[in-house]
Amino acid sequence: MRIVALSDQHGQLPRVPSCDLLIVAGDVCPDGMGGFDARTSPVEQWRWFERRVRPWAAAVTAGRRILTWGNHDWCGEVEEFWSTPDPAEPGALEIVVDREVQVPRPGRAPLRVWATPWSNRFMDWAFMKEPRDLVEVYAKIPAGIDILVSHQPPYGFGDRFPDRHDHVGSEALRDAIDRVRPRLVICGHIHGGRGRYEYDGIPIYNVSILDDDYRPAFAPTVIELD
Repeated sequence: MRIVALSDQHGQLPRVPSCDLLIVAGDVCPDGMGGFDARTSPVEQWRWFERRVRPWAAAVTAGRRILTWGNHDWCGEVEEFWSTPDPAEPGALEIVVDREVQVPRPGRAPLRVWATPWSNRFMDWAFMKEPRDLVEVYAKIPAGIDILVSHQPPYGFGDRFPDRHDHVGSEALRDAIDRVRPRLVICGHIHGGRGRYEYDGIPIYNVSILDDDYRPAFAPTVIELD
């Protein structure tokens, strides 16, 4: 199965190669465009999402398209925009928040994907919780998940800024990975942490496409999952 994954677009909608599964791991929206401030006008950000992101995703040649929110995606916190119904319409972009999506595979068991948008709280952004509260959120992730998608990275993997030595990822998420043992973890949030890592045999990909100065710097990540 060919997976294309990206995150931290902040309004950038790059060309995406064809794939079986497209995964967007949060921060797809800009903070403001055309005069709106997403923090105070999340409905305007949603209108931008509907006008720009859905057609962009629909143009990707993909068997399935899954997106979770990030801390800049204020529109996702508005209740009616939180997530799409399960199951979604065939071919639609699926917005997934703390639930499982199953991707059919001919002759094989479905691929089980869990997506979660949260980050450790800092300042005043969207989809943030205190680390102690995230323990309960991640406890809902069931064993047997194939792909775990999280906006923030786990502690120690893809979670450092280039000019700093401290890790800022989630210990609660790393503990959940220990428990669930997915085949693959996809995250973003920390632009400078982009790259492939491995934790106890589990590949972890930070798939941010912007650098720390919010400039487009990287192509979407292509992952071949056996």
